[in-house]
Amino acid sequence: KAYLKKALTPFMSEADAEEGLEVLFAYTEKEQAFTEEEKHALIEAIDKCKILDPACGSGAFPMGILHKLEFALSKLDRNNLLWRDRQIKKVDATITAAEEIDDVSIRDNTILELEEQKRDIEEAFRNNELGYGRKLYLIENCIYGIDIQAIATQVSRLRFFISLIVDQKADPDKDNFGIRPLPNLETEFVAADTLIHIEKPENQLNLFNSKEVQDLEKKLKLVRHKMFGAKTPRTKNKYRRMDKDLREQIAEELEANGWTNESARQLARWDPYDQNASSAFFDPEWMFDLEGFDILLGNPPYVSVEKFSGKAEQEYWKKTYHTYASRGDIYCFFYERGAELLSTDGYLCYITSNKWMRAGYGKGLRKFLSTDVDTK
Repeated sequence: KAYLKKALTPFMSEADAEEGLEVLFAYTEKEQAFTEEEKHALIEAIDKCKILDPACGSGAFPMGILHKLEFALSKLDRNNLLWRDRQIKKVDATITAAEEIDDVSIRDNTILELEEQKRDIEEAFRNNELGYGRKLYLIENCIYGIDIQAIATQVSRLRFFISLIVDQKADPDKDNFGIRPLPNLETEFVAADTLIHIEKPENQLNLFNSKEVQDLEKKLKLVRHKMFGAKTPRTKNKYRRMDKDLREQIAEELEANGWTNESARQLARWDPYDQNASSAFFDPEWMFDLEGFDILLGNPPYVSVEKFSGKAEQEYWKKTYHTYASRGDIYCFFYERGAELLSTDGYLCYITSNKWMRAGYGKGLRKFLSTDVDTK
């Protein structure tokens, strides 16, 4: 509600925005009273919202926010016309950009694939329950999760698969009863250590700061976008190979731009399609093509730092986090890491112990929240 309120304040007072959002999210028959212009603003804000659970476990919090946003869209856009048109217009914008590609063969193939993607969007909305199209593109555009355990991210993906399956309509006269293949969620829920950064060259804030790397990154982003909706094993394998080749090329360019060989190789070795691997680092730009998130939410793990005594993780935390205390709890680091991962004016919302507010080990976190970051 706090995030969406910003989309409404150009049209009304904060008090009126809060009242309107209370009605929007209420499970009652009372109709929302937003104007068409206000509806467009809210739907755009939802579509652009980037949400991360940095310790997602089996996906309870991402699933919760998926249902909340799908419910809001059902009230704002009962027949999905505005939501569907937004997804098609984004593909149209990509087609316009693709028309500038110099290589005729690549340009024509890219445009053909994008036109097919538009038809696929229309089919997704036309042949399924209303909730299906809302959920599918909320998952693709908005919701991300990380967990250090690979099995946890697999369970998260499974929950999202099930949420889509229940809104598909079966047709006995069609192949596979008309049930659409499930999307590929490997780059939406990743297994990684949220608390460990990748080592970057000094003073380099942006991962893709050279023209060569930026061009490769655009290609990688397009491959992963296509991979999300890939339907056949052959197509999936093709995009996985392309993904791997592009990661290798980017690693080579990063080395040429001052990265250590080890850091560049770490990036290249990260394979989002390896179901059993967990990355020793997390980088939002590399893994999600995002520099910051509008909302962080979740339930960070409560584990004593002392349990990691003498281990590499403890030494890393000690060097990296202002909130470190030898007898503290690692959930303190998730606050600090969460603040780093937020975009400007983003919102962090955790369920956690309140012991840090009074215990000695919470002194660093209290100082961090009160002086080192702007908080509300």
